[in-house]
Amino acid sequence: MEQVKYTQKDILERVFKQKRMGVGYDPADVDSFLDDIIKDYGAFTGRIEQLQGEVARLQTALKASQEQLVALKQQAVQPAQPVTPEAPVAVEATVVESPKAEQVVTNLDLIKRVANLERAVFGPGAENL
Repeated sequence: MEQVKYTQKDILERVFKQKRMGVGYDPADVDSFLDDIIKDYGAFTGRIEQLQGEVARLQTALKASQEQLVALKQQAVQPAQPVTPEAPVAVEATVVESPKAEQVVTNLDLIKRVANLERAVFGPGAENL
């Protein structure tokens, strides 16, 4: 954005030089001042158009986000899907594998007991046997 040269106060307090006593203001000075004001208005107009474009873009993005939110809420409200026939097979497989898990726990308990017995027989310093 172009730099704004005059504020409202500057325009209000502007005093033009008189070319000759009592004749009026210097036309070149007035024209120069008005040219600067026109540039300021052009800068303001450009900035306004830029901001209006940004507002339109953000409103479009907001609308798209709101539509996406509504769609996600509708998906969340939909009822759960029915259970497939494959689910009981998975449960049976878990039940069949349970004895193996108990055997692993039992083997772990046996290893701990053997380690404790070795410490008791050979002493606490004989852990590297």
